[in-house]
Amino acid sequence: MATPARRGSRRSGRTPKGTQERARVREGPTGASYRWTRWIAYSLLAVFAVYWGVKVFADHRIGNYGVETDFYWKYGPAARDLLHGRIAIENYDSKGWGYPAAVALVSLFGLETFRAAQLLALLAAVAAGALLYRLHRSLLGPGVALASLFLLLCNHNFLVNTYEVGTDMFFFAIALASIALLLGRTNPGVRAILASGLLGGLAFSTRYNGLFLWPGALGLLLLVRTAEGPTALRLRRAGIWTAGFVAAALPWLIINAVHTGNPLTNSNYINVGYAVYGEGNWDKYFYGSGHRIGSFVDIVRQDPGRFASVMVKNTFDHLRRDLSELIPVGWGIAAVLGGLLLLWERPGRRVAGYALLWALYFLTLIPVFYGTRFSLPLLAFWLLLAAWPFVSPIVGKRIASVERSFPLRTFAFLALWMPTAIQAYQWTEDPTNKEWVHAGPYDVLPCVDFLAQRGSGEALLARKPHVAFMAGMRFVPIPEVDSPAALHAVAVKEHARFVLVSGIELRMRAAGIRPFWTLAGVPGFARVFESEKALVYEVLPDSTASQAP
Repeated sequence: MATPARRGSRRSGRTPKGTQERARVREGPTGASYRWTRWIAYSLLAVFAVYWGVKVFADHRIGNYGVETDFYWKYGPAARDLLHGRIAIENYDSKGWGYPAAVALVSLFGLETFRAAQLLALLAAVAAGALLYRLHRSLLGPGVALASLFLLLCNHNFLVNTYEVGTDMFFFAIALASIALLLGRTNPGVRAILASGLLGGLAFSTRYNGLFLWPGALGLLLLVRTAEGPTALRLRRAGIWTAGFVAAALPWLIINAVHTGNPLTNSNYINVGYAVYGEGNWDKYFYGSGHRIGSFVDIVRQDPGRFASVMVKNTFDHLRRDLSELIPVGWGIAAVLGGLLLLWERPGRRVAGYALLWALYFLTLIPVFYGTRFSLPLLAFWLLLAAWPFVSPIVGKRIASVERSFPLRTFAFLALWMPTAIQAYQWTEDPTNKEWVHAGPYDVLPCVDFLAQRGSGEALLARKPHVAFMAGMRFVPIPEVDSPAALHAVAVKEHARFVLVSGIELRMRAAGIRPFWTLAGVPGFARVFESEKALVYEVLPDSTASQAP
């Protein structure tokens, strides 16, 4: 790995203002090392794009029942509505319109909505890799940039989010792009600052915790002073960034206010409530009336002591799991060592600003339950730290005599990286992995074909929204019911015409659904379609009537 230079400059005399930090990190690497690391980085990104382009469109033809449920339930319908100039505000209960708008934009190129979302995820993954490499190269040199890119493109969580559709990878890419425009140079120009603010507003319109970029950017420009200049100039830069942020966020805030009466209306407090009071039972909390809250304030008031203790516990739990689940344990240890080395070496204000931004993002995740996909953007920072011990000048000094004849740190990095990479790619092909690349309810596809012809525009009762979305129907989730009669009452209330009975319904709603699979006739329903692993029932007006298949 190329080694960044020691602090200071080899030239005598004064260093021109604005170039001191750049000199610090680029003094050591030679021009040749800069060229070959760049060539390797972009070649690696090209191979990654081609490989996953084939895997995504050939092997991942339908979304899984995990993370991708959100796409079929909320994001996909929202994107379809936008293409027709409509907004159903119920599809934006926890997030803004940034991601559905991006999916809708990509689908204008003739792609079906799910395929458009897949292409968007792939493009975002490649963009995130390129941005990470360029930003880390600017901050600390080409060696650490290349090493952190190697780690990113073989991180199992990054790979899963490359082929799964959702807001995660898109948010990662635009948040990192906003940061890169702000920190990629010692003195960013007006256009870069404005573009960074616009992307920050888009990040906020995609996920509300994208708001971390606003105080983060102001902190960098005004307090950390990553860009030098007199107070008036720094205030002007902060104003330009804020103007860009507001300009990008304002359209969604207006839409939200028009539909709900409040520009900031969202249901994210429910996730916080689940983290505090859910006790690990997702279905009971969300579907069994287990929560009695209507705002974030209600969560705190209900039990302030418990809320505070959960926040403290989550802080340490999230940190531990980031360093053991988001990245493998071995690289988590390397990240801790890298952090200690950087604290000792003090590489400059821009690196300090970079750490501040990701610390703010980490704080936004503490109130909610842990998920590696929520922490996905933090890969940019953790992997920078994990790569640093392999290029650190302090370490380099102590083993200089060895490295004159043998590239010890490069060899050690590759020896540790290769097993990680092999395991990560094998994991995406492992059937025991619920999120493997082939995951998806392919057994319900015959029902999709039937319902697309018979039920398009109608409502479908099901446990998951996949079939309803693919058949062009309105999805009605099956609640906790104890009998077909109770389900019939739900169907009548929701004006649902059909009920899907497949493996997921039998597993998660057994009490009310099992009779549909085991009995010849169910009062209030008529079986209208059956395949090897799924059935479709039509809801009859009379709850006592039945029709045998």
